[in-house]
Amino acid sequence: MLDIDGTLTQSYEYDREIFGLAIAEVLSYPTVNADLNGYVDKTSTGVTLEAIRRLTGRNPEAEQFEEVKRRVLWHLERMHQESPGAFSEVPGASRFLERLRKLDGAGIAIATGCWHSEALFKLRASDLNVDGIPMATSDDDRNRMRIMEISAEKARNFYACPAFDRTVYLGDGPWDLQASRSLGYGFVGIGPRVQVLMHPESGRWHPDFLEIEAVLASVAAALRL
Repeated sequence: MLDIDGTLTQSYEYDREIFGLAIAEVLSYPTVNADLNGYVDKTSTGVTLEAIRRLTGRNPEAEQFEEVKRRVLWHLERMHQESPGAFSEVPGASRFLERLRKLDGAGIAIATGCWHSEALFKLRASDLNVDGIPMATSDDDRNRMRIMEISAEKARNFYACPAFDRTVYLGDGPWDLQASRSLGYGFVGIGPRVQVLMHPESGRWHPDFLEIEAVLASVAAALRL
C-alpha cells in the first residue's frame, strides 16, 4: 500500500502552497497556513474542514467545501501549464510500481490523503501510471487510518482475496508511520521527512526508489514481521 504526496510524487511542498491559496481565496482571507503538521486530520478533507472552522467559527457549507476542491484542482492545472517541470515522480517510482505489478502473491493499493481528482491529476502530471490499482482517498474519509483501512478493503475486493496475510505501507510522513503502527501494518519510509523516525538498524528507509532491489528487500522484510 502506497501514499502519493512525497512518496510517489514530489508534490508535498507545492501541495501545501496550493491548499493554503485555495482556502484563502474561498474565505477571502489574505493567507492560510496549510502545513499538515498544524492539523489533526492530515488529509485534504481534514485540513479544509479544520481550517474553515478555525477561521470562521463554523462548519463549512457544502458549496464552500466543494469550491475549495475546485480551486485546488484549478491551481494544479494552472501550475502544470505554467511550470510542468514542477510535477515529477519521486525518482524511480514508476519503475518501482511496474516491479510491484509483477510480484506473485501480492496486491498493490494506494491510500492517500488527497481527494480523488487531486490525486489523479498529480499522478498523471508526474507521468505515473496507476491504472488498475485500487485507491482510497480523502473522498472516502477524512481520517488517514480509515482511508488506509478502506484501501485494504478495496484491494481485497479487487483481487478477490478474503484477507491478506500482511500489509506494508510505504509513506513519507510521520503520520504515515504512526497510522501504520496503529493499524499493525509494516512500514517502509521514503524520503527525508520520515528518516529521523526510522530505527537505523531496521534498514527500512530509502531516499527514493532508485535502488529498487533494496526497497523491495525492505518491503519483504516488513512483510515477514
